[in-house]
Amino acid sequence: MQSRPVQSSGRRFLKRLGFALLQTAIFGSLIGGLVYVRVPRTQLDSEGAPQTVLTWLVGLIERPESLTYDARARALGESLQRQRLKDAQHPERVVVVTVDDDTLSNAQQSQHRELASYPWPREVMGGMTRRLVEEGASIVLIDTLFPELSPRGCFTQDPQAEGGSEEASDDELFRKGLSQDPGRSVLAFSWSVPRASPPSFQLWPYRARVGSHPGQADARTQAQQVLALQRPAFLIPSGDRVEVWAGVEDEREGQVLAAKLGSPPAPALVRERRSADDASRITPLDLFVSLAEVEVEGLDPSLLLKVRTLRHPVVQLLGSQSLLGSVTAFPDADGVVRGMLHLVNYEPREGEHHILPSQPLAAAMKLAGTRKLRYADGRLSVGDAYSFPMDETGYSLTRWEAGDAGRTAGASVFRTLRAWNILLNLFDLREGRPPRSAHDLEQRAVVLTNTSTYATEYRATPIGETTPRGAVLAQSLENILQSEGIVRAPPRMDLYLTMGMAFFGATIAFFFSRSFRSGFGAVLYFSSAVAALVAYYFVARYVFVEKQLWIAVAGPQFAMVATFLLTTVYTVRTEDEIRDFVNHALGRYVSPEVARLVTRDLSLLVHPERRPMTIFFCDIAGFTRLSEQMEPLRLVQFLNEYLTEMTLAVRASGGQVDKYIGDTVMAFWGAPVRTDRHAHLACDAFLKMHALVQERQEAWVKKYGQRILFRAGINSGDVVVGDMGTELKSNYTVFGDAVGLASWLEGCNKFYGTVALVGEATAQLARDAYVFREVDRVLVKNKPTPIRLHELLGRHGEISPRMQEQLGLYEQALTAYHQRRFNEALELFERCSSEYQDTVAAVYAGRCRRFLVSAPAEDWDGVYEVGEK
Repeated sequence: MQSRPVQSSGRRFLKRLGFALLQTAIFGSLIGGLVYVRVPRTQLDSEGAPQTVLTWLVGLIERPESLTYDARARALGESLQRQRLKDAQHPERVVVVTVDDDTLSNAQQSQHRELASYPWPREVMGGMTRRLVEEGASIVLIDTLFPELSPRGCFTQDPQAEGGSEEASDDELFRKGLSQDPGRSVLAFSWSVPRASPPSFQLWPYRARVGSHPGQADARTQAQQVLALQRPAFLIPSGDRVEVWAGVEDEREGQVLAAKLGSPPAPALVRERRSADDASRITPLDLFVSLAEVEVEGLDPSLLLKVRTLRHPVVQLLGSQSLLGSVTAFPDADGVVRGMLHLVNYEPREGEHHILPSQPLAAAMKLAGTRKLRYADGRLSVGDAYSFPMDETGYSLTRWEAGDAGRTAGASVFRTLRAWNILLNLFDLREGRPPRSAHDLEQRAVVLTNTSTYATEYRATPIGETTPRGAVLAQSLENILQSEGIVRAPPRMDLYLTMGMAFFGATIAFFFSRSFRSGFGAVLYFSSAVAALVAYYFVARYVFVEKQLWIAVAGPQFAMVATFLLTTVYTVRTEDEIRDFVNHALGRYVSPEVARLVTRDLSLLVHPERRPMTIFFCDIAGFTRLSEQMEPLRLVQFLNEYLTEMTLAVRASGGQVDKYIGDTVMAFWGAPVRTDRHAHLACDAFLKMHALVQERQEAWVKKYGQRILFRAGINSGDVVVGDMGTELKSNYTVFGDAVGLASWLEGCNKFYGTVALVGEATAQLARDAYVFREVDRVLVKNKPTPIRLHELLGRHGEISPRMQEQLGLYEQALTAYHQRRFNEALELFERCSSEYQDTVAAVYAGRCRRFLVSAPAEDWDGVYEVGEK
């Protein structure tokens, strides 16, 4: 016997359920694990971080997740922008001042020669910064790097200077302008992960002492003066004081330098430089780090991104007059900047940590009046004034307050001013005129940035492909000042969501896969899955917009798609196996309703049993002659058409075609689906066949030149039904006496000239709906009891009056025959035969003539023995 699929719908249900749960566990845990791990962003994206299999796998999830994040960030920005437009009292904390194309064009056409080319002298930048402070700005963030000395030299009119003017370097003038408002400006520096080659130092043979101070702060201030003169500086402890030494060429230069830097008139102490002095040497980088670094309570510095190269302002600009902050925008792997690294770890030597802040964070610390920070529970507190979300790597997601960046820096987010307007006020004051415009900068932070076409500091962000860096800095500062930001959901929450979506995908496929069987059902089936994915995204979007909580989208959706597709494939494959099994056992033309019922419960098919059924045989009268007259190709074509029509009739009445034997069709009712109306259905099938043959008769005559007459035998009884055969070939079939009798009845039609003969059991079962007449009572060899033969004539209510007259006459004749009144019976049978062309009556008329010549035995009961003449 052939191997069979699952034997019952219950077991198939449990198997499919187990597979669905297994997929949920596998993909929910695998993808959920990748979502849960949360490889630090600095390891995923930093240029120098090693790439591992884990980071690569997490990156596969993070990249599509980032795309969904961008869409949600834009939606949140649009929502906040609408709220800001409705709220007339919305506080304006940050203003962006832009050096744009119009500013540069106006500057080139102005009478101020120093503005003819860009970059402008740094003295101008210092003047603009001071002017912004004078107009009320609480702090100015200068988004420009000054890592080298200015090539410009210029003159300034200083009423406090002797003679009314003095010559100074551009950097000194810039520093002087910043020093007039100490602590109100933030200079920029940048960092990178790869280590740069260390600078080479000139060897100075002597060192001269230029000062002695009670503390490091004062000593560093004078060391800055030494470094500004392009000389090496040394801080050497001497008792409870710190001495400042400068590298010089010879003793004479040492005396001059000491006098210039403010040492007493006595001869300066000059000594030869020793290699041990290098341990006390302070470089511009050391000075910068000492001024920029901050203290953070509760944060492990080793978790911060380790930077190895710093580009800081030239030493002439370093000092207490300005704060220092990083402007480096840290992009994700796809190049999009979604947040700011507010803290990084500069580690010049193993185990030595210096925590450096971003420019927005440095500005916020100044506004909060503190240099100390505190990290706890995923938030960084800036004194008691501000607290915003930040992870332990120093990274904070930016909460954009617009859906797009606009054409200029933060035009959609912040109020922007052209730098040219500030310059006009600056020049008006220098020329003794009152400022021509007010800009309402009172107690507002200002970001001074370049947004012209010459600027290169544009970044891709969620709200735009070319967002100026100044807008990134401004929005980060705004988030800190509002104590707001985007919080990423805890890993455990994302894991639960991933497991839940994996289970949901398997559930959809498990419960609705049956709808996949039709084209429309397949569309609905997959549409339901797509709808679930879309619904989940919009839920995540709602949570993001309303709660500023970032829950995972890509991971849970991937898990759902994986379990949905695999469970679908498994279910479809299982259904295909069952359908193939059903078709193999029942044939290609099994009724869809029967196939559906059998597929639902295979026990209908695979368990052989004895049950009451109705068996049907039919064939074409004179087929041997017909087959000899037709060409083989046309004969096969005709048989295909004929058998198809017969099979469709069986299928339409819920029957099952067992087999074809040449022109013979064997069918049965009552299996595999049980029914008490199997006799009715078989009779209905015959009448449909008869109507189909009559309908197609003329077409077949024209096409094949043959008129078709088919005959049928129908019998009901207990038979054995089931899948029977060998490993090489098997079939779902029936056997038993009732089957043989049905075949015999079909053959008897030739003797009686009838079309459909049925057994006694069939006539009794279907008598309420169909009209039968008794044809004969026969005794078949090897059968202990006589068999009653009936002819199926039609349905109740469809018998014509002429047929009813014929049946009445036939019944009178048959009664007379069984009562041995053969003369009367002969007269009635002959009349029935001649008037109604009744072939059965003609058979009985012949018997009556024989009995009139030779009467039957006294115990004759009307039974005709097969084999009698």
